[in-house]
Amino acid sequence: MKRNLFLVLPLLALIVLGEACSTKSDPIPAPTPPLGTFSGTGKLLVKKSGNTTYDTVKKASPLLLTMTSSGTFKVTGDTLTVHAGSKGLFQLAYASNGTFVYFIDSTYKVGPQTKIHLAGTYQYAFDNGTGNLIIQRSNSVQDSVLRYDLKKISN
Repeated sequence: MKRNLFLVLPLLALIVLGEACSTKSDPIPAPTPPLGTFSGTGKLLVKKSGNTTYDTVKKASPLLLTMTSSGTFKVTGDTLTVHAGSKGLFQLAYASNGTFVYFIDSTYKVGPQTKIHLAGTYQYAFDNGTGNLIIQRSNSVQDSVLRYDLKKISN
């Protein structure tokens, strides 16, 4: 009996060591969704011709973005000149290359736009501790980035 125990102990030790050293990855927790009311500005940045830096082409006046747990959003504030008042639904997506939010703007109409609408897929970064939210989308038509720098002001 003791002899069998001495044979089983090394085998058990190898199994435990193998489990402890295995290269399994713990699941990455989903980022905190950016819910609440955020204040800030949006800007359209366009890359200078033949350069790697950007110029601010259009900068919206202060905007308010409200995102609710029911999946709705609205953009209010100064929506008279550069940015349109937007509202509709949003969906969050988490991928290996970042976190994304897809805005379905019910006020957006296909065709040439006179104002910027919050519509389409944007990459975002949200720090729940500080309340800072950055939403940006690269424009494939021209070498530009639409970026919103926002700060949470209420739940």
